[in-house]
Amino acid sequence: MSKQQRRTTQKASHSRSYPRGVGLDFRKLAGLTLFSYIDHHGVTVRAEAPPSELAVAVARHFESMEVDEEACIGGFLSRLEGKTDYARKTAHFDGRAPPSIAKKRRRSKWAARPGEQVAAKVTRTDENGSWILASVQRFYGDTETYDVQDEDDTSKLIRLPWSHVMRLSSGAEGCFQKGTECMAIFPETTSFYRAKVSKSPVWKLSGTTPMIQEVIVKFEDDEDEHQRTPHRRVPSRYVIPIPSQYFYEESEDVDLTPSTK
Repeated sequence: MSKQQRRTTQKASHSRSYPRGVGLDFRKLAGLTLFSYIDHHGVTVRAEAPPSELAVAVARHFESMEVDEEACIGGFLSRLEGKTDYARKTAHFDGRAPPSIAKKRRRSKWAARPGEQVAAKVTRTDENGSWILASVQRFYGDTETYDVQDEDDTSKLIRLPWSHVMRLSSGAEGCFQKGTECMAIFPETTSFYRAKVSKSPVWKLSGTTPMIQEVIVKFEDDEDEHQRTPHRRVPSRYVIPIPSQYFYEESEDVDLTPSTK
């Protein structure tokens, strides 16, 4: 390839010329919104691309998309009727995992902030009680690691990878239905133990926002002298999903079963 061809190719790949055929002006969107679109669709952009270039990349991708209008409308109506998880069934996956930079950007966006309480795994095993209540001191986006402090012992910092830190519930997610497996802080401790939601949570208004203030659970290995497991009330903030659900990456959920066709 000649120098002129290389210059032309480089200029085209980083073009900031907004496509005229796109009626939507993506340049008016916030940067985080553009990043969400880019991460979801796996759009290739430069790491140092400014917002104007991100908007052009999104617009060009949007312009190139082929949409089955009947499928979209039918899927939308089915979702409204509760018949199908439309977003899940229509998700596009082309066999390629998102670029590592996209994963890092998404994780940095949703990382816990300094001073925030989190659940932190401080042992190498998956035994009950290996997750404890801690507070974030710092998140390192380049290495995807945290510095946290044990809420019971603030004398030292603990360096943990991304997969060993979980943000706590706000009470508004509504993801803990009766029968859901979870982890919760056992009363009068700061450790999380495996449990199961034993009663349907009750929603209450906090201002204008529906919230679940507490979750009733049954802990594993919590039988009394009569071999009965008591119901225990735990503030919803201290009830979290099991790790395999919390750290689930849809892009890694690839069906490897050979086709029978």
